[in-house]
Amino acid sequence: MNSGIGRASLATLVVATTFLYLPIVVLAVFSFNDSDLMAFPLSGFTLKWYGELAGNDAFHAGFVTSTLVAQPVGLIGMAVGLAAALALTAPGLKWRLGFAALVLLPFLVPKSVLSIAQAMVMSRVGLERGAVALVLAQALVVVPFTTVMIASVLVRIDPRLDEAARDLGATPWQSFRLVMLPQLKGALAGAYSVGVILSLADLTIAMFLAGRTQPLSLMVASEFRRELRPDLNAMQVAVLALTVAIVAASELYRRRRGRRRAAPAARAATAPMEAAP
Repeated sequence: MNSGIGRASLATLVVATTFLYLPIVVLAVFSFNDSDLMAFPLSGFTLKWYGELAGNDAFHAGFVTSTLVAQPVGLIGMAVGLAAALALTAPGLKWRLGFAALVLLPFLVPKSVLSIAQAMVMSRVGLERGAVALVLAQALVVVPFTTVMIASVLVRIDPRLDEAARDLGATPWQSFRLVMLPQLKGALAGAYSVGVILSLADLTIAMFLAGRTQPLSLMVASEFRRELRPDLNAMQVAVLALTVAIVAASELYRRRRGRRRAAPAARAATAPMEAAP
């Protein structure tokens, strides 16, 4: 019976993975197809679509705009997520469940509804649609993800470390900066990366709040509505490669931090055995 369940689970995983990733594979294949028509059989291998992409000034402008918007979104999401995670994991917090629901609310509300509400509020306070409005709106959507990421690391940190630092005369800020923050660097890097990736991938909020600012996602969506061209496939593959690079860099940094923390512990564990006669 267990083997049957295992085979069914494996088959479900294969079907789900194929459903999710096969369109990306097909898109990547057509980005190298030597034909304007995106259909099988392929006409041949070419890099001309990537060459056209390299000379596309509109793509460069959209990419720069998206990158400039994504950086503050990642930083704001990381900072607010850190503050929210510290509050959520604080031992004396009242109404913890209500606060958690408030933090996670932007994730639960449909983006179209949230975008319209944000546009209405920002117009009331005199903030025009544009880069600033887009950064603030995207950061709000990022906060639930960054909060969960950082809180999941905070709950695993031994609270006795903070107590020991306080007993030795450290102030709350010194204890946080010297004891807690070094252990959160990997989580903070991951939270920043998630904020950047979600900002680069966002389309719904950009449609409502970008104004004259033209991020890459908005440009691609506009071009796809007009005509499905092979150079747009190359553009999406380039953006996907950038996203994978960000995720890989964040994961490498997290693992390096983990090895650095594990090395002193291993040396401390082996020191008594090495000192024994």
